Amino acid sequence: MTPPHHQNPTPLTILNDPLFEHHKIEVFIKRDDLNHPLIQGNKWHKLKLNLIDAETQQKTQLLTFGGAYSNHIAATAAAAFERGWSSIGIIRGDELAHNHQAWSATLKQAQQHGMTFEFVDRQTYRLRHNQAWLSALQQRYPQAYMLPEGGSNELAVAGFESVINELNDQCADWTHLLCAVGTGGTLAGLAKFAQPQQQIWGIASLKNAQYLREQIQDWMGSATTNWQLLTEYHGGGYAKTNADINANMARFEQRFAIALDPIYTAKIVSAFYQLTEQQTFAPGSKIILYHSGGLQGRQANP
Repeated sequence: MTPPHHQNPTPLTILNDPLFEHHKIEVFIKRDDLNHPLIQGNKWHKLKLNLIDAETQQKTQLLTFGGAYSNHIAATAAAAFERGWSSIGIIRGDELAHNHQAWSATLKQAQQHGMTFEFVDRQTYRLRHNQAWLSALQQRYPQAYMLPEGGSNELAVAGFESVINELNDQCADWTHLLCAVGTGGTLAGLAKFAQPQQQIWGIASLKNAQYLREQIQDWMGSATTNWQLLTEYHGGGYAKTNADINANMARFEQRFAIALDPIYTAKIVSAFYQLTEQQTFAPGSKIILYHSGGLQGRQANP
C-alpha cells in the first residue's frame, strides 16, 4: 500500500528582495503547492498515512467535514476520486443546499471529483466532535473512513516528518518556518519533527484561534516549545481579508510570480512582510515560507 503519487522533493526556492537584504535575512519558499496536481501542499501530507490506514481497514469511501472554502474538502474528494472511492462532505451552512450559485470554486471542484454533500446548519455542525453523533454517521456509512475537520489527527501530524527531512536536506541551517493554521495539524506536525533551534510560527487564518493551542500541544505529545501561534493576522476571519493582506499578496505575486491562495498563504505572506518591517527576525535568519497549496480557491466561480 502506497500513498498517492506526488513530487518528492518539492523545490525550496530562494526569494531575493531589497527588503530582505536590508534586514540581512535570507528568505525561501517551500513549494509544496507542486507536490500533487490535486491534493496540494499540507493536505497531501495530512492524508497520505490516513489513506494507507483506510486501505488497511478495507474502506471504500471517505467522509469528512468542512466549510465552503475548505481546502481539505477539495483534497479529500480528489484523493477518493484518484482511488476510485466515493466521498461525502458534511458542509457547514444549510443555506447552501438549494443555492448552487453561492457555492465556492472549492465546493464545485469537490463535486466534480464525485463528492456528495450534506449541508447542515451551524448548530448541527458543532457536533462534529461528538462521539454519539459520529457513531450514528458511521452506522449510516459503514464503508466510510472518517476524517476530522481539516484532516488533522495523529496520522496527519506524523505525515510532516518527511517535510522537515526534506527541508533539512535542502537547507540544513534554516531558522524559521512560517505556515498557515486552520485546525493546527500542520503546525503541530512541523514543530514535532523540527529541531529545538528551528522555530515554527503558525499564522492563524481565523479569528479567536487561541483555543487551538491546547490541541496543537496535545498532538505533539511532548513539551515542544519551538513554536508560536500568531493570531493577529487573520484579516477579519476565515475566508475574509483586508486591504493589507490584498496589497501584500499583490506585492509578493508581482515580485516573485508565484500564485498564493487567498485563504491561507496570502495571510502568511502578509504577516511575514509586517514582521520583517518590524525587525522581528535577527540578522542572519534563514526563513522559510511554507506554500500549502489551495490554489483551487483562486478559480472564479462559473
